Amino acid sequence: MNSMFENKQIDIDTLPQVEQVMFKNLDSRYRTVVGVRLIIISIIILLIAFTPYIFQYLTSEPLLNEALLYSLMGLGVVMIILICIISMKGVAMKGYALREQDIIYKTGIINRSQTVIPFNRVQHVGVYEGALLRMFNLCTVEFFTAGGALGDLKITGISKEEGERLKAYVIQKITKSPQQDLRTNLDIVEHSQESVHG
Repeated sequence: MNSMFENKQIDIDTLPQVEQVMFKNLDSRYRTVVGVRLIIISIIILLIAFTPYIFQYLTSEPLLNEALLYSLMGLGVVMIILICIISMKGVAMKGYALREQDIIYKTGIINRSQTVIPFNRVQHVGVYEGALLRMFNLCTVEFFTAGGALGDLKITGISKEEGERLKAYVIQKITKSPQQDLRTNLDIVEHSQESVHG
């Protein structure tokens, strides 16, 4: 019996749209974590920017001319402001959504991106806590895929409880027994045959 090859056109408008997915924001406590990190970064930048001024004040020896000295301090302050704005705005733009067959993660302020990881490509799921995240009962969930490091997905800033639930759900998806699927398919076939003969 000859089988006819078909290659019908698909209407693009009928495809599911990622934009219609309801993304869940990161835990609100993650803003505090980012804030603490920003304070540490700000202190380092200020120390670097104000070191010539402090040295000059303590030793009374001119290290830089006055214009360059104040420009350096001003640049440090501007850098801190920009880093704080970008970091906090970046947290607000991040989110994730869990679907039946994959997980979607969105990020970015100017260059926005959405990463979709199908569960059938996930090989391992890890839940990690740094010292600062642990203080706020937060964690990082990382999905290791068959594509290697470039294909992995890392979501930082969700609660530890939610991270463990997410890990358990995905592991259940990726460790579903092939034998169970085979038995299910055989049961469907047998049931169909019984219905036909009945």
